[in-house]
Amino acid sequence: MRKFCAKCAYIVILQFVLVAAGLANTLTLGEHGEVFAETDRYRVRFEHGVLVHFHNKLTQETYTLPPQGRSNGRSGLSIQHEEGEDDHSELIDDTWEVASKRLSPLSVEIAYHSDYSNYRPDYRFDKTVWIRISIDANTGDLVIQQHGISKHIISVMWGCGYLDNQQLDVILPASGGEIINAASEIPKRGFRGFEYPGRWAAQLAILQGGGGGFFVRSTDTTFRFKAVYHAPSGEHFGMSFKTHNFAPFRDKNEITSVEWRLNVYRGDWQVPAEIYRNWMETAFQPKQPPAWVKDLEVVIYAPYNPMDISILPLFAEHVNPSTTLLYIIGWYDPSRGLEPDYVPDPEFGDYLKAAHSYGFRVMPRITFHGCSPNSPLYPEFEKYQFRHPTRGHKLGYELNNPTYDYPTAYINPAAKAFRNYLVEQMKTLYETYPIDALHLDINTSVDNDANGLIDGLTAAEGNILLHQEFAEAMPGIVLGGEGVHEVTFFNTNLAQRPRRSYNKQPHPISSFLFSPWTIPYGFHVPNPDGEPELYRPFQEAYIVWNVLPTIRIRAPWMLREPHMVKTQGFLKSVRNGQSWEQTWNIDVGMDVVGDVNGDGIVNVLDLVVVANAFGETKPDLNGDGVVNILDLVAVANAFE
Repeated sequence: MRKFCAKCAYIVILQFVLVAAGLANTLTLGEHGEVFAETDRYRVRFEHGVLVHFHNKLTQETYTLPPQGRSNGRSGLSIQHEEGEDDHSELIDDTWEVASKRLSPLSVEIAYHSDYSNYRPDYRFDKTVWIRISIDANTGDLVIQQHGISKHIISVMWGCGYLDNQQLDVILPASGGEIINAASEIPKRGFRGFEYPGRWAAQLAILQGGGGGFFVRSTDTTFRFKAVYHAPSGEHFGMSFKTHNFAPFRDKNEITSVEWRLNVYRGDWQVPAEIYRNWMETAFQPKQPPAWVKDLEVVIYAPYNPMDISILPLFAEHVNPSTTLLYIIGWYDPSRGLEPDYVPDPEFGDYLKAAHSYGFRVMPRITFHGCSPNSPLYPEFEKYQFRHPTRGHKLGYELNNPTYDYPTAYINPAAKAFRNYLVEQMKTLYETYPIDALHLDINTSVDNDANGLIDGLTAAEGNILLHQEFAEAMPGIVLGGEGVHEVTFFNTNLAQRPRRSYNKQPHPISSFLFSPWTIPYGFHVPNPDGEPELYRPFQEAYIVWNVLPTIRIRAPWMLREPHMVKTQGFLKSVRNGQSWEQTWNIDVGMDVVGDVNGDGIVNVLDLVVVANAFGETKPDLNGDGVVNILDLVAVANAFE
């Protein structure tokens, strides 16, 4: 009897535990289509398909303000479709019919239906958008997915409304990494949008509060075109997430979005960023950079036109050649070979041989998928040229500028014929000139091509293949690129980090996500002496982004003239093993190494100051806590 009673008690306890576990995740559907979701981590509410209340149980923070009428427009559900050469977005409002149903204990679906007429009786069609809201019982993620039906459908969108502008910072791996908050400038059009893959480099948005926050991510590995939007509206703001169809849209009458996953966290932004980075590593398996890339201390934009071998010994005096990468732009003669043909200058072979004799690494530049419209090859590749997804015009650089001598047509790398030709050119180059790395300009250009699939591939799939085929044709080559995002990072170990004027508040999120595999370096950085005002915004962002020190040396005189204090101080900082942040800071308060009297030059006057301070704690140049003979040696080594 005692065993029986104990067994009954165990069953009651077990039932209680299971019920409690089941209650930890609840999803309730209201009579007007409202959705209430709760787990042991968060509590949220949807109205009209918009997330309007978000509470973090881990931190007891509520990230939304009370609703003020309908949700701010850009955060609402919408459907985008094509008419002629234009595309139209429609926000779902009260005129749409609503129907809702429960799919399972942890999944509900709301359908919105409307007839459409743009004042033409002969042009009517129905539109329906479904939004499915679920709780993943394994992860606790709130999962959002949409399905839409419409003629020529381009995209569907959902969003969060009434987010507290004073409480939340939006952190995006976009435009190099940035923060958007109450201090951010409001653009003229009232919202900011970031396209993936492009300016939005990874499918992640972090909303950071005081003690934690929440994050939205996608785990799509097919590189679907997406977008994230930020729309401020007084005290609150909206965040929206869009999924696009692949162009062309004329044959598309329905769309299913990617899954969007939401969850909360306690702590700072690195908590969700690490979750996402771990997923990236598993999903894309990026390759580790070789040792010499990890050891790099500086990238120098070397002079060109003409290629001047005489500057190499001067470089060797100012930096450690074995940890220096020379980025070479003008190594080929466009008058002798138009893209995708790259005919090296006659001096290039001697320049490369001399650079290697000092120990420098050399990285020439090509255009990743460029073809000159003036090339005899253009008629063969023109049919593969990227076209705008709705307007259909051809894409490229300076195509309509008659004063520009070398325009570039952007060819979709999904085209096997183009890839084969360009890869063969690079293989021949590599076998003739043993370069260390190859910079691929515009390699992050992945467009939603109106041509549709080419040779059965999307533009992203073609982009990945071209990177991989370069690596196979040039064993040991390091590939670099113009920027970085999820399509490119797992095949590139170096990437320029462009500094954009519209990113007023840089944030290290992108470097955190990508730098273990793709090391950022500067993008056409202005010279700190010749262009100090242009240089400063680069410098400020690059310190935040932890960008590999990068400098442009236009001519040998820049390494000789005493007035080039910041340029030479930058290189001395590198040579003396200063941190990347200290090197970038060379002209905003950090003394030139050895310039103890602050006159901008290292000379005998600095030796006198150090000698008179023997036995004291300052100026201690070598960090051993006392001024002594070793500090005199440091000054002497830094003499101009």
